[in-house]
Amino acid sequence: MHEILLHGAVPTNRHGQVLSILAGIAAMQPQPFHERRLIYKPTRPVTRPSMQVGGSQAVQSKQMNPMQTVQGAIQGDLFYLHLVEDLVVDGRGKGDMERNRDEEKTRESEMMDSGDGGDDHQPPLSTSHPNAKPPNWTLQFRDIPEAGNRRPVTVRLIADVPITAGNAEAFMSALEYTQTSTHHLHGHRLTHNSTSILLFQPPSQPLYILQLAVRVADGTKPALMDRGVKELMALKEQLKGVVDVDVVDRAVLDTRVR
Repeated sequence: MHEILLHGAVPTNRHGQVLSILAGIAAMQPQPFHERRLIYKPTRPVTRPSMQVGGSQAVQSKQMNPMQTVQGAIQGDLFYLHLVEDLVVDGRGKGDMERNRDEEKTRESEMMDSGDGGDDHQPPLSTSHPNAKPPNWTLQFRDIPEAGNRRPVTVRLIADVPITAGNAEAFMSALEYTQTSTHHLHGHRLTHNSTSILLFQPPSQPLYILQLAVRVADGTKPALMDRGVKELMALKEQLKGVVDVDVVDRAVLDTRVR
């Protein structure tokens, strides 16, 4: 699957105004989201790749399923992978986000009290508590954007692999990946036609990021890609004077391990 992107920066003092304008354009209420993101890197050493990387350059003629995309990536260049847990279901409000954070702090405190914690302690990937809700994990792969892209948008290959059962930590270990860090991402999402709109604040950043994205199931079909580009450009025109959205530097979205 391919993702077509545009990004823009929103000052903190304009967050509410921009969110309200986006709600009007999308004709819907912004849906809060809260994600816990665990960052993984491969345990094997980095070697010189045997294939060219970046977007569709690594795609075969037939469409690959998400797990095939991930497996293809981990056999070539080495990439960071994200294991993402949704802590807020679409439609739930700020109060639910606060409760989720409180519940997570309680779980972590209980682990610390039991002697399982420490300075290097990481939040658990699964829980054995009989009343606990199973974590909703998704393994995310994001390729470096296409090189030499002539379109007025960012294009990259992506894969989202739901992990609906089993131990996520053991799954990542089987892929020969180890966790390096974790952070939380908060924001709002909206949908306008086929465009996914995210407005979020990156960790430790004094501004918000507006991301417009259209996903194309088969990026080898120019007609589908062109439709996605046209939709993004139309939304960019609607946002003129509100937020400037454009192509970001390819290096900013580079997910390869150095």
